Amino acid sequence: MGAMILFIFYGSILFFILATALRVRRYVNAPVHLHWELYKGSSIYELTEWWTKIHNTFGKKLWSMVLDFLFLREFYHRNRRFWYPLYAFHIGLYLLILWHAWLFTVAGTLSTETASNMGLIWGHIATGLAFFGGIGILSERLIDEDLRLYYPPIHYFKWVYLLFIIIVGFYSVHFYFGALAFDSFEDKLHPTPITAAHVLFASVWLIYLPFSHVFQLFFRYYHYLRWDDVPNVRGSEIERRIKEHLERPTTWSAPHIQSGKRWREVASDLQQTPLTEPK
Repeated sequence: MGAMILFIFYGSILFFILATALRVRRYVNAPVHLHWELYKGSSIYELTEWWTKIHNTFGKKLWSMVLDFLFLREFYHRNRRFWYPLYAFHIGLYLLILWHAWLFTVAGTLSTETASNMGLIWGHIATGLAFFGGIGILSERLIDEDLRLYYPPIHYFKWVYLLFIIIVGFYSVHFYFGALAFDSFEDKLHPTPITAAHVLFASVWLIYLPFSHVFQLFFRYYHYLRWDDVPNVRGSEIERRIKEHLERPTTWSAPHIQSGKRWREVASDLQQTPLTEPK
């Protein structure tokens, strides 16, 4: 039983990595116009003659990305009340990720007593921030009518599920921390029922995560989605990709679009067709 749980858990981690990599590849290779449609927030395209504006360097973009990740600046400026629980949840989540990395690193170097004391304090603080922050996020989305408009019922189920994982994990770590992280491998092959439940529920979440709406947040910081403000000039990468797309065959038709041609030919025909006044 324990071996199967370990297999499912580490298998879910591997699945998460592979699925995420495949989705990243899919988004990176998406047609240029899909990048524009996925663009979030105010766009530089709203400005007149945007191509004449000064474009941010890669260093500035990277620094802005780091600040957004660490401090969630847009939420702070747009919805301060919602920002507080959201920030607490994310800080708790970051600490939990670092905590698991720390456990994996020092499991064989520190004594059980030292590691248990440090691990319990660190883990409890991180779990508390994530749990109460999550409670605050769920409450705000239930109370705030503006926020409630953007979330279907399944979204609230997902938050309850995530909070359940966190609270079960807290119980497992608090009462079975030594066996969970620092005892012999034999103990891990015979986990307690509550620990096994936590690992299984967390594995399901890892498998689901690459396909959730949360995954889209990562692409806010992908260059061509977050800062797709590079002009299409001769010899540029954008020009090369547009030329590739123009050679694709037209697979649908309309009064102004004829199938069986390439998009380059369709675009040329549209340029030559005189505009008519509406009747």
